[in-house]
Amino acid sequence: MRHHDIEAHLRPLISGTPPQGSTRLPYVGAVSCITGHRLRSVSLPHSACVLVLKGQKTLYLGEDSLSVREGDMFLLPAQCEVTIENKPSPRGAGYLALCLSLCPDTVARVAAAYGVPDVPEVFSLHSMRVRTDAPLLGSLAHLLDMAVACPGNERLLSLCMEAFVLLVSERTPCFPALWRAEDAWRARCARLVSVDPARGWTALEVAGRLGVSERTLRRNLAKEGAGLRQVLKDVRLNAALSLLQAGHSNVAEAASRCGYDSPSRFAVLFRERFGVRPSDIARFTAGTAQDLAGSEQTGRGLAC
Repeated sequence: MRHHDIEAHLRPLISGTPPQGSTRLPYVGAVSCITGHRLRSVSLPHSACVLVLKGQKTLYLGEDSLSVREGDMFLLPAQCEVTIENKPSPRGAGYLALCLSLCPDTVARVAAAYGVPDVPEVFSLHSMRVRTDAPLLGSLAHLLDMAVACPGNERLLSLCMEAFVLLVSERTPCFPALWRAEDAWRARCARLVSVDPARGWTALEVAGRLGVSERTLRRNLAKEGAGLRQVLKDVRLNAALSLLQAGHSNVAEAASRCGYDSPSRFAVLFRERFGVRPSDIARFTAGTAQDLAGSEQTGRGLAC
């Protein structure tokens, strides 16, 4: 099994136009482009595993950088804010990457099986690389095939996903960082509000959903240097980026579906965040660009 073969297993899942950006597998998708571009401050509500199939991706985090070429795989922890540069293949094949949004429960089970060190390791983009080989790619292909053959069998797909994540955890030193990111309060809030980014979430409601008092929620977020207002803004703008990359919404629709009443105000915030105008995204994307990890709710999409 080679990475070139994965695209054939992915195509049945991202072909057509599923409603609201959904695919048969709620945590798998792809993003493609024909024009190279850079997006600042991209973050995801869920940790994700990304495999570049065509072209090249470069990640930047402060002074650190990671170049990901065709056939390379990496993990991106939840709420890890990075700058992303996507470059189409020089052979004219464009850019294409597969992304799996990782369920926190699956990450927790795998982390428990292998143990998570009490002392955090020094985090670096380089540590997020995942060594790809035939067994890992074969497991990924099997997951995609089962998603096509048995789209309604959640238990089967969960087992296939867990088998894949187990193999991933054995091929990268950064898996403990993945679980620590998922367990952070900022990530817990992001996962909750990403289900419905347009909702007028309040601190009291979020705290209640997470089973703590409002005061405890604010205190825990403050310890992480975060605030609920910023988390809401991050989730909404990244959800809008995902919708625009998918090609399922124009700028006004994306703004509305992510909680912005004014498209012009949304456009200003979008450009401040990502360094490009929301109208530029349609120019970058092409072909089967699909909401990454889209679900029936738009907020779970991944913009990568």
